[in-house]
Parts: sequence; C-alpha cells; structure tokens
Amino acid sequence: MSIRISGVSKRFGEFLALDNITLEIPGGELTALLGPSGSGKTTLLRIIAGLELPDSGTVHYHGEDVTHQPVRDRNIGFVFQHFALFRHMTVYDNIAFGLRVRGAKNSVIKERVRNLIRLVRLDGLKYRYPWQLSGGQRQRVALARAMAAEPKVLLLDEPFGALDAKVRQELRQWLRKLHDEVHLTSVFVTHDQEEAFEVADRVVIMNKGRIEQVGSPREVFDHPANDFVMDFLGNTNVLQGQLLEAAYPHLGNGDNKPTKGYIRPHELEVRRESGDQPGLKAKVLHFYPSGSVFRVRLLAVDFGVVLTVDISQERFQELKLQRDDLVQVIPRNVRVFPAPEYSI
Repeated sequence: MSIRISGVSKRFGEFLALDNITLEIPGGELTALLGPSGSGKTTLLRIIAGLELPDSGTVHYHGEDVTHQPVRDRNIGFVFQHFALFRHMTVYDNIAFGLRVRGAKNSVIKERVRNLIRLVRLDGLKYRYPWQLSGGQRQRVALARAMAAEPKVLLLDEPFGALDAKVRQELRQWLRKLHDEVHLTSVFVTHDQEEAFEVADRVVIMNKGRIEQVGSPREVFDHPANDFVMDFLGNTNVLQGQLLEAAYPHLGNGDNKPTKGYIRPHELEVRRESGDQPGLKAKVLHFYPSGSVFRVRLLAVDFGVVLTVDISQERFQELKLQRDDLVQVIPRNVRVFPAPEYSI
C-alpha cells in the first residue's frame, strides 16, 4: 500500500503548519518523519490518517484519492505516544476490541489475537490488565491492537516518547525486527535522530512545514541537502569567515558570499604536529569519555572558537592529552553551505 501526498498545505489560524508538501511513501517501507517541534510532522501524519483535512492538496492510498474519506473507511492502525489502552480490559480484550467492533466471528478473533500476542512477545500475559504491565509491554499491546484489524497502513506518533531510554532502545530494535517480518507500510513520527535512523528505511526531514530532504539514513547523514539538515543531524562544529579560510584555504569563494563550514566531531583529527596539512592551532580545554570515544573540547587559539572532537580511546591514549596542551586540529571533511542572510 503506497501513499502519495500531493501539494498539501494546512493552516491553523495564522500558523502555516504545512506548506505545499509533496511526498511519495513506497508500499511496505517504514518511513520516519523527523524534525524539531513545530516542523509539521504530526500534522502531516494526522492528514495521512484522516484526522485532519488539508486546506489544499490530496492524499492517495495506492492510487485511490482518500483526501476526504472518513478515518473509519481508511483501514489504518494508529499508535500514540500515550498508550490509550482500556484500563478495565485485559491484554486479550484490548487487542480484540477493534475486531469485535467490526463484528468478527469469535473463532477469527481468538486466532488473530493469539497470533498477535505471540508476535509482540506477550505470551502468558493475555489475562493481565494494563496497570499490571511495564511501559514497554503496554506499548506492545497498543501496537498489537492497531494491527489486529489487518490495516493497510500503520501510523505511529512518537510511540516511545513516554518511555525511559533503555526501554526505548529495546523497543526500537524490536519494532525494526517486527517490520521486517510483516512489511506493513508504516509512517513513524519522531524528533529523535537516533530513533529514526535505527528504525526507518527512509527518513523525511521536516522544518517549518516544509520537507528539507528525503533519503535513506545514510544518504541524509553523509550528504545533507543544506545547513539545516547538517546542523539538525547530530553535533557539528561551525567554521565561519576567517576560521573557515584558515582550516580550508583551498576552498575559496568566487562570488564572495558569506558561507559556513560544518564539520562533525569525528571528522576532526588531533595531532601534536600538523605537518604540511592546513589546520588550526588549539588548546585542550576539557575531555571526558563518551561511549566508545573520548570527547575533547578545544579552543582554536587564533579565533577564540571552541571545537568539539571525538577521538577513539586508542588514539586518545597515544596522544596522552592533558589540559592546556597545544595541539593541531586537522579537518578531514567539511561541508560548506551559504550562510543565512541574518548571520553575523
């Protein structure tokens, strides 16, 4: 079941939530709508679901125009951030609810719920109530309930937002594995880059009601379309003006328009001596372990700018860095974009 959004715009009073959005969502893929708060991702999801009507534009499911079709006729499954389970119903009855509303036979309900309980790994818990479950288990019940009526499309709105970090990570891995088994067309809203990259086949990056870039997680990370995408996807060091010229003198700028250079922490190399490569003289301010790397804060002494560098533990031990040491910082990669007009 593919989804096509064509020229969709939506306003709430004076606020432009979506600005002429066009997007193709291939059938069988898990697509993440990723962006900061207010970027329009949840509004777009609600329009796909039929919970909101666009001011203009159309939504098609597999070639069929469903723009004005009621939610009940679209056959979608919806999973919310807050589980929205019926507290007075058991796990079994929560999952079976939608099937009973549709008038399914008891034998069909029993078989379908049994299969879903196994699929979401809740065997042995079917007679428990929501208050007897952990947050991760409740969210899996919500997902099973959404899938019970065999929807054409599964929509997830920040489904793990109410859970702690460890449970979120476990459920991300589980959701990816589940999707690989069922291949249901799914759209997943999140503001968490790591979550989107771990779960999704494709990522749609949104900002201020517009789509900035669409691609696989690797494509958008390695080849950001603009400065917003570069800055939004993880930590970056920003080089401007003379600092950019000092680090990358060969880049030049023929039209003399202001530019910014963006470098991720792992793309900066720290050396005791620069050799013949252009680099920046820097002073070590602070360092600390961060996962599998050491994160080092450095001051580019000629420009008064603080840089962040990620160094492998082995390399950190080789360098024997101490506070106030003077080192050379060599940029290995830089992405240059025009500076916004309001930049100083």
